[in-house]
Amino acid sequence: MFTKSLAMRFVSLFLTLMLLCFPSFAYELDYYSKFGHTDNYGNLDLRNKPYTQLPSGLVVKGNLNISQTPIKKLPKGLDVGGSLEATNSALKTIRSGTKIKGYANLLGSKIENWPRGIKLGGYLNLTDTPLKTLPAKLRVKGDLSVIRTPISALPEGLVVDGNLYIGGSALQVFPDTMTVKGSIFLGGNKITKWPSNLTLGGAVAP
Repeated sequence: MFTKSLAMRFVSLFLTLMLLCFPSFAYELDYYSKFGHTDNYGNLDLRNKPYTQLPSGLVVKGNLNISQTPIKKLPKGLDVGGSLEATNSALKTIRSGTKIKGYANLLGSKIENWPRGIKLGGYLNLTDTPLKTLPAKLRVKGDLSVIRTPISALPEGLVVDGNLYIGGSALQVFPDTMTVKGSIFLGGNKITKWPSNLTLGGAVAP
């Protein structure tokens, strides 16, 4: 009897520890549970929450914050009326067709590629990500940061409406045609090839 009771206590303790140590037994955010994380302004705040998935066709009237979550990909048809915060998250995939009216702050996420067809209305922060590629003729309606990323080439025809930050990246050459309406901050990078067709609104900071 004592042995059986002891075994039952051990199983109970084990299950409790599993729940505490592995909160990633997470679940999809459904239509109803999202209201518990939405404020009066339409901002959906999921910071540090255990959700692993977002529902397809999700519409967020305000900002969407998935910072420090295990969410690996954004759903098809996502429409964000404000900005996207995904800092230090597991986010790796953003689908073409995603709409973000404001900026996208992906610092410290797992993003490797930024696909064509994303509608972004503000700056794009890809600092400290494993970023490898950006699409041709990308236009960023604000600052673009690829600081401390392994990206080795910027896309042909790149247009940055704000500043361009590249310090600590693998960049050593620029595309033939590039527009930066603000300034270029090299952050110590040595550029061996400059664009033959460069439109620059500001200065170049070493």
